[in-house]
Amino acid sequence: MAKITKIQAQKRKGRYNVFLDGKYAFPVAEQTLIDFRLMNDVELTDEKIKEIQDSENINKAYGDAVNYLSYQLRTKKEIKDYLYKKEYHRDAVDEVIERLERLHYIDDASYAKSFVHDQLRMTANGPKIIQQKMAQKGVPDNVIQDALFEIDSDTLLENAIDFAKKQVRKQSRTSFKQMVTKLRSSLYQKGFDNEIIEATIKALDLEPDEDEELEKLRKLVSKVQHRYDKPAKLINYLMTKGYRFDEIKKVLGSED
Repeated sequence: MAKITKIQAQKRKGRYNVFLDGKYAFPVAEQTLIDFRLMNDVELTDEKIKEIQDSENINKAYGDAVNYLSYQLRTKKEIKDYLYKKEYHRDAVDEVIERLERLHYIDDASYAKSFVHDQLRMTANGPKIIQQKMAQKGVPDNVIQDALFEIDSDTLLENAIDFAKKQVRKQSRTSFKQMVTKLRSSLYQKGFDNEIIEATIKALDLEPDEDEELEKLRKLVSKVQHRYDKPAKLINYLMTKGYRFDEIKKVLGSED
């Protein structure tokens, strides 16, 4: 048995140091003092001391978790990883997670809905990328699928079109064929499926401008012609850039 001989307030509000038999033993929160009715001359067994310290550790972990949650919504996995990183024991982490779920401070289904909404509002990411990001955060697959199912197709297409318009402007110096190829690739990389990609390209109503294509081709020929000692090699290169053979012959013929 050990007797409490002193309870000293720390500089941190609501925190106290407990002294047993005249020696510092452990720190506690004010709520722990109340819960265990700790005061001078109370005697504690080793088992009771361990119970107090375990409870204090759980309360501390809970406080850290709530503080972590105060900045933004988190998934269950993110909270667990955060607490493990701070070296809390598994039992304490499990207790904190259970308490947070009971109070609805963490809810992966609500998190998924909010995450999808924010992604659609603030990024150009399509469903596949959104799915990957949620999976990385530990959201269960069935919860992810439920959240993705609620995505409005019109919103998705609108986002894809906005993103595609920017990509078209970025590819203004490339051939029409290469621009469309890169556009499809960019949309795919952003997580859009083929149906949305084709609907996006159709909505943009893209058409090549022959004069513009020839002008871009002339500039490219002027830039790279010196690299090739044979016309065939130059033609092959230009075709890989999306220009048609008849366009290339027309430009090269005018260069002679």
